[in-house]
Amino acid sequence: MYKAIICVLACAFAGAIALVGKTCTSNSQCDPSECCQILNAFMVVSKRQAQDLSLFQNPTNGTCQKYRLEGENCGTFEKINGYCSCEPGTTCHMYEVPLASAVNARMIVAPRPGYQWVSKCEKPAPA
Repeated sequence: MYKAIICVLACAFAGAIALVGKTCTSNSQCDPSECCQILNAFMVVSKRQAQDLSLFQNPTNGTCQKYRLEGENCGTFEKINGYCSCEPGTTCHMYEVPLASAVNARMIVAPRPGYQWVSKCEKPAPA
């Protein structure tokens, strides 16, 4: 009984992953609101790692995925790692905001007491 349930769930999961997006090799093969998301073989998690990306043979095929819209949460290293990140004309901006309540004791990186880091897709400020 359990084997049958596990088999059905595994098949459903594999099918869901296979239908994520159309296969692509460049942004021109996707809709205007999408990019060709080609994930790097090795994920960059620091600026120091971003310098040595040319040493690795990265995949050339990806899938069409939606851009993150203005005001949505984003990640600083998404674009470097091959994710779509913010829509054209916006950038991922990271800044501190005051906390409304007490700081969680299990917070790994506290920017300073009473504040937290927030990353959002925003249009660049005019110069």
